[in-house]
Amino acid sequence: MRVNPRETVTVLAAGLLVWPVLDAPARPKPLEPVRLAVGSRPGNIVYLQIDLALALGYFAEEGLNVSADYFDGGTAAAKALVSRNDDFSANSIDHAITMRASGEQLKMIASFTSLPTVSVVVQRDLRTKIRSIGDLKGKRIGVTAIGAGTHVLTASILKKAGYSLSDVTIVPVGSGDSLIQAMKRRDVDVALSSDPTTTSVLMGGDASLLLDLVTFEETQRIFTGGYQFTGLLTRPEVIDTRGATAQRMVNAIVRTNRFIATHSGAEIAARLPAKIVQDRYIFVKGLQHSRACFPRDSMVTLAGVANNLQSQIAFGSIKPQPLPDPASFFDMRFVLHAPVR
Repeated sequence: MRVNPRETVTVLAAGLLVWPVLDAPARPKPLEPVRLAVGSRPGNIVYLQIDLALALGYFAEEGLNVSADYFDGGTAAAKALVSRNDDFSANSIDHAITMRASGEQLKMIASFTSLPTVSVVVQRDLRTKIRSIGDLKGKRIGVTAIGAGTHVLTASILKKAGYSLSDVTIVPVGSGDSLIQAMKRRDVDVALSSDPTTTSVLMGGDASLLLDLVTFEETQRIFTGGYQFTGLLTRPEVIDTRGATAQRMVNAIVRTNRFIATHSGAEIAARLPAKIVQDRYIFVKGLQHSRACFPRDSMVTLAGVANNLQSQIAFGSIKPQPLPDPASFFDMRFVLHAPVR
């Protein structure tokens, strides 16, 4: 068959016009902006999932541009969520419970820690005088912030010894370096700390260990069963109007909890920025110390929330009657629908 040269040129030209369009890279879909309040400065192990999910790129892989606002304590972070400055918060569930009394509705949609995850440490000069929780009466106790989860836990610890918060002086000392400096300056006699601060202050010789609520067995000295502490909180209208966003946030947290469960402390530290890890030896040791607190399944449980409610009663933030329904403070639909990867 004879080919018309003009037709050949036309076909080739048409091909040249088509191929550049087919080869053009697809424009990346813009990431959805999300504001997240965190109830501590970076590096606090009870909010490890946030630091790690950001470092691993899990939020970005879910199509989210998460901007984290870090606070000195959980109270300020919860207020940022309630005031709608932020869409989600990394907080203890305490704030969902206490803010219910003022008409604010918050729900935990994924768990970070299913045990108290704190240790009670004693200032080094007092280690021979404070040898049990019965010796806490009249002492200055450091907590991260007034009304924070560590403050609430203090009430339950004192109640176990037959005391109340009125028997001690509560001093807000923040977390991390500020807590360590408070111990060094002897501003407090005792402090409630979480890793890696706990490991740092103990290994530095500035404190000794009194109570270690990082294992199920030690937690039974104060509670019966688990204890829901930190997790991802949001407002009901976010769940209702931005359910897809909430699902993607939870997807990232679920992936991160699985990463924590399947990787060593050294492997986790290697994926985090140096400014978060700081002293690598201390950070890895801290991860090992508190590993039992991380729930592989990201689930909040009725029993864990019920124990937190008992802490709130001891703290005085809620009354024993009528006791709120523990199930009203969390929503596990997003965890249950998170893809298995």
